[in-house]
Amino acid sequence: MMPLITIGIYKLLKSKSLDGLKVEELQSMEIKLNKKIDDLNTEIKEIERAIERLFEKAKEAKTKSEEISLANRIKTLGQKKEMKQSAVIQLEKELRVVTNLLILKENEKDLKEAGVWDKLKKLDPEKIEKWLTSKALERRNREALINDIISLTSAVMENIEHDEDLEEILNIIREVKKGDIDVKEASRKVREKE
Repeated sequence: MMPLITIGIYKLLKSKSLDGLKVEELQSMEIKLNKKIDDLNTEIKEIERAIERLFEKAKEAKTKSEEISLANRIKTLGQKKEMKQSAVIQLEKELRVVTNLLILKENEKDLKEAGVWDKLKKLDPEKIEKWLTSKALERRNREALINDIISLTSAVMENIEHDEDLEEILNIIREVKKGDIDVKEASRKVREKE
């Protein structure tokens, strides 16, 4: 498995305070994460095409040993694809956190004026990481952003929100794994959700 771009948000927040994080550093991390995700998604598509070619080749297999050899190659490629997909999921989580940290830093002045910044700095880095992973902060008006961040500093944040969209996609993935639907049908279902 390839090394991840970031050192882990928990470690980053533990090694640097929110004040110590630089907007430029976060922007650079965001660009690198997006590039790595794009590269991995390209590699995943290449693996999918290779698997399709092997299935085409398997149609013409003359012997049992040829079939077994092709099946093993397909299995290996499938495992490689799963590893890359797992890396993409991890990188997307880290990207969400970095993007959210960037939004916090871009709004630092407003958050300080609202009295929220000092509360954020006192929170456990692990708790901030979980919250930032679960949220999709947007670059939006000051009041809405501050209200979201205040929710982090309140007792309400003890339970991380459940992501319904993610759960639906996971259900589709489970259907594909069970063989109830094929990959193209799964892609169509996900596109319809969007």
